[in-house]
Amino acid sequence: MRVVLRLLIVIAVPLVLVMGTVRLLTLPWYPAWEYSKPDFPEDPLAMAPVERLRLARACIAFLNRPRGAANLAELRFADGTPAFNAREIGHMDDVKRVYDRLTTTAALACIIAAIAIWWLVRKGHTATVWGALSDGGLITLCLLLGLGVWMAVGFEGFFTAFHGVFFADGSWLFDYSDTLIRLFPLQFWSDAGMLIAVAVACMAFGLALLGRAVQKRIMNHES
Repeated sequence: MRVVLRLLIVIAVPLVLVMGTVRLLTLPWYPAWEYSKPDFPEDPLAMAPVERLRLARACIAFLNRPRGAANLAELRFADGTPAFNAREIGHMDDVKRVYDRLTTTAALACIIAAIAIWWLVRKGHTATVWGALSDGGLITLCLLLGLGVWMAVGFEGFFTAFHGVFFADGSWLFDYSDTLIRLFPLQFWSDAGMLIAVAVACMAFGLALLGRAVQKRIMNHES
């Protein structure tokens, strides 16, 4: 039982760290910060910055609201024309479905890990808990290292492969004149990927060091 619970904690660490960080970026502050950068590409069709930010935030709000609470089909440009076509709306529905499933998976992993930690501590295996947290941090760092090398070598290839895992072939490809591409160019995602990687790496590194240090202290005290 102790081995199984330890494994569950280790597996939960990368899931919770990554999805927790992703959810922090899927908030209104991120597009505002990204658009304010001097090197961020301007809209090729000269969409007004205020309108661009409004639509980007609407997309993010769509992801974070309950299903059915927001409808992208109702969004309009300043001239009254629909902001998104049917393919874009269909893709955003797919994105929300994946986003909700990953969030639910991470939440369940967090709950299971919390129960495992409670049981191990209750049984006097506190050192095992800290060792599992440390190993989870190390595994997260290894995964990030592999993904980081992949992104550094060719982010477009990584971006394509990532979408191929979660979405049907071609369903996420759009014309440069489509609103989603104008709101979220490749730099938007590459910057987001870098922020997520750095933030998760820092947390995982800290957790790995802290977990191992506390584990050794407890084991020395018990001996």
